Amino acid sequence: MNISLLLYLLFVVAPIGTVLHEAGHVIGAKSLKADRMRLTIGSGKIVSSFFISKVQVTIRVIFFLGGLASSERKRIYKPHELIWIALCGPLTNGLTAFLLYLLNTAYPSNYLLLLLLFNLWIGLINLVPFRFKDKQSDGYTIVKVLTQK
Repeated sequence: MNISLLLYLLFVVAPIGTVLHEAGHVIGAKSLKADRMRLTIGSGKIVSSFFISKVQVTIRVIFFLGGLASSERKRIYKPHELIWIALCGPLTNGLTAFLLYLLNTAYPSNYLLLLLLFNLWIGLINLVPFRFKDKQSDGYTIVKVLTQK
């Protein structure tokens, strides 16, 4: 991999894939009439924080390193609603990967292919149930909801 592709992956592909993934969760929560939604991109010190509609968007200094979406509603979410919100992130990445596949078929490009593969990877890896410290995957959230009594 040449340096330009590596920089593109780090500073363009990763943030775009992360924003799409977390926005998918926000869209899922919005479809269930969430009262408040938060979308955070990156880690470290807050660079900017603003509202778009009912969504508080926070961008952190290391903007290419992860993200988080959360939502609240006065009425407690039902189990199937929690599953829907968890699935919306990976589904958004899957749909994005499919659209990029169609675009890359018509206009082949290593840059499109890298964006396609990253979206496919982030969507699939988030369906695997795992937990690391205080973070958990969407798959873990789904399994946790399904196994609650």
